[in-house]
Parts: sequence; structure tokens; C-alpha cells
Amino acid sequence: MACALSRLPPEILPVIFELLDGQSILRCSAVCRGWRSIVSSSTEMHYLVELWADGLEPGHSLGRSSAEKLQRLLDWRQAWTTLKWSSTSDFPITEHPRAYELVGGVFAQHNTWPRSDFSTLRLPGVDAPQAQAMTRESVGVSSLDFAMDPTQDLVVFLYKVEFWSETGNFDIRSLSTLEPHPLAAHPTLSFDLRDDAFRRIFLQVADDVIGLLFRTSQVAEGSLRLVLFNWRTGTALLDLTGPELPHSISDFALLSPRSYILASVNVQSYIPGHGMHRGTGELHLYAFDGTRRNTDPDHIASLQLPAPHPGRLLERVIVHSGPFCAGLVPGAQFVKSNARRICVISLAYDRMESYSLYMHHAFFERCIQQRTADTNTVPVVPWGDWGPHNTRLLRGRHVFWLRYVHGERVVSPVDAACPYRIEVLDFGIFLRRTDPDEEDVFLGPSTISSASTVFKHDVVTCLSASTKWSTD
Repeated sequence: MACALSRLPPEILPVIFELLDGQSILRCSAVCRGWRSIVSSSTEMHYLVELWADGLEPGHSLGRSSAEKLQRLLDWRQAWTTLKWSSTSDFPITEHPRAYELVGGVFAQHNTWPRSDFSTLRLPGVDAPQAQAMTRESVGVSSLDFAMDPTQDLVVFLYKVEFWSETGNFDIRSLSTLEPHPLAAHPTLSFDLRDDAFRRIFLQVADDVIGLLFRTSQVAEGSLRLVLFNWRTGTALLDLTGPELPHSISDFALLSPRSYILASVNVQSYIPGHGMHRGTGELHLYAFDGTRRNTDPDHIASLQLPAPHPGRLLERVIVHSGPFCAGLVPGAQFVKSNARRICVISLAYDRMESYSLYMHHAFFERCIQQRTADTNTVPVVPWGDWGPHNTRLLRGRHVFWLRYVHGERVVSPVDAACPYRIEVLDFGIFLRRTDPDEEDVFLGPSTISSASTVFKHDVVTCLSASTKWSTD
């Protein structure tokens, strides 16, 4: 029986194909010679395929032809490949800001000394060659931290009215005006602090969700609290304290508007009278309902990290990935896909030994989609069952420089003593575009030996990547 689509007028199929994403277009081209001819003869479809290959999604066309859009994309790709940019710009920033963020092409910083001001800088690019800077002398509150999403014109300030106040607050503002955000159900969301104190704050935004993890005491073990709100509806989604969280949590990250991860440095519980036994470390993956209050989030899995030698200590785990942008970057021809992001797990061990573990967000999404119906049992997944084929482990990367993830690319200093020399790791490479003999391309497995490292066994990882260096 002939395909029903084959009976359509010939001019209709290209219109339908151009509504698809790049991966779907490639699949259509493999159906038959006729469809392949339609795809290969269309510059627009070529552009959409190349967007998908780079982990991008279409943004604003701005009246450009398909050929113009494709050429701008290829120029952008070449710049990342060679690290040779068409131009560079320098901008002054405050030396010691209270907090800063780089999201959606906007750099923002909040200062508390010598004055309390808030400034934003929309960085120049191929689609907007002129930078746009704006500074306000005061945001009106004594903010402890902020998070933002310029694609929603959103900034969230965390503050207490007074130092001794027993209430924590999120101010939901428009980034462009610092007025209350028009989509927020309430301009301020509050939660009872009880006897809590704000220490080591982890504040993030993902679409309609605000996530905050903070330490409630400087000395008490397990003194953590996790608070999640839906800022559009004003709904308190989660409020979990130390006993309700995994033990020895060292970091928190919103993976998406409906999932988050907690990093733990210890896999065994504290045993009174026997002290703390530090184990391999774990990544705890959770999913939650973002529309109503959750009494208990869905604990998807606990993923074990490589085991260290007896007597060696995993001191800290840091989770960092590119920001989740809910919309299109204003004026940008293409934007990074939220589904095509790299997550960086920084591991700090005793004796100043550190590593970086790289993995795709898509792995976490697969774990969530494949969760079992038995919600009473949380699978603890040994490193050997998930790590080798889904990660790449590299030694000696600087642990504490966090603002470095751009989609599937990771930018970091080669040496903390020489911050102007950087490397770019690209985990979005395609084998057909890569010379297997080229230096600094990790296509096959790599092994970190147990003989001269912290690890109890050899650690083999397989995630493909290419590396470029810059000394500018």
C-alpha cells in the first residue's frame, strides 16, 4: 500500500518537512530517494539539520534568507572550532560582587559594597554587535543572592527584611525594570525560617520554579533545608529539612523545571559513637510535580561515584550545568537547546586531588522516563552500571570556577595559576566531522589508573569530546 503522504501535491511535502526538527528531517531523508531529494535540495532543511547537529534550536530569523542563516551558523561553528573571534570587547566589572550570573547572553552582578547596586550587561554577538548596559543604584532590599532568566525578563532576589527576621523572601522582578514581574501571582514569596540561618546558599531558577538549598547552622551535621516554589502560581512545592534529605549533601542543582539533583559526599549513614565513614559519593536524582505541593518528591535513583582507596576522602562534590532558559534569547538567530546540555560534576578529594566528570543531561532524562512503578524502592546504581558509558572523567580540572558551561561545550582554565589560558571541551562532536587521528580528540575509552590516583580501581570512561586551547 502506498504511503498516504505520497499522494499529496509535490509542493506540500517540503512545507511539512520544514516544520520538523533537524533529527526528524534526517530520518525523513532516509525513507526513500524521493524524500531524500526533497531534503537535499532545500537550504532551509540543510540549515535545520546543521542546527540540530550543533545542539541548537531556531530563534529569530530577522528577515534573513535560508542561505544567510546557514552561513552565519557555519561562521559561528568555525569560530568555536578555531577559537578565533571576529572581534573582542572589554567591559569593566566590580572586583568583589555579592553575586553574579551569566544567562542567555546577559551578565548581571549585584554589589553590596561600596554601594548596593545591580547592573546588567547584554553581551554583544553576531546578532547584536553593540552591548547594552544598565545599572541601578539599589534594588530596594538587602539581597543575599539572586537568580535570573533574561528570556523571561525575570530576576529573583533572596533576602530577609532584617538580620534577625524569621522570614525568608523571594522578590519576583522584571529584569528590565526591577518592577514586580507581570506573570508572578505574588510579587513576594515568603517562607518561615524558624531558627534557621542562611549559610552556603544555592539559589536557581528553571522556567516557573525557584529552587533554594541552604545550610541552617554552621555547626550542626545535616543542617540543610531545600525549598521549591512555583513563582507563577505562588505555590510552595517542597520544603524539606536535614532528616528528609540524603546524608552529607554538598550541592544542589535544578536540572529542569521538574527535576533536580543532590550531590552527596557520603553513602553511609552516621553511626553514633563510630563517627562518619566517607564512602564513594552519590548523585541523587529526583522528579517532582511543579504545579502542587509535594509531600515527598519522587526519588528516581542514587548513582554511585567511583570508589576511592580505603583511607582516602571525597571532601566535596559540585554540580554545575548551563542555565535552563525558558524562552528564546531576544534577537538571537539560534539558541542552545535545553535538552542538549552538559552537566559537570567536580570532585574534590583530600591531598588536593581533583577531577571533573562530564555527562549529558539526556542521561538524567532517560533515568526519569525509565523509572519503575515501585516508588518505595530507590535503586542504588553502582558506578560500573552507569558511569563508564555515560561520562568522561578527566583529572586535575579546577574545582571552584563554575561559570563555564555553554550547551555541550565547557570552558575552563587549564591551570588556576594561569587564568588567561583556557580550554574548551566540546561534547557535541560528530564522528563524521572529526579526524580520528587529530590530536586532543577523545573518541575511545580513557583510563585513569588506580595505581597513582585516589581511586580504588581503574576508572574507564567513554563519552566523546574534543579539546581546544586559547592563550588570549
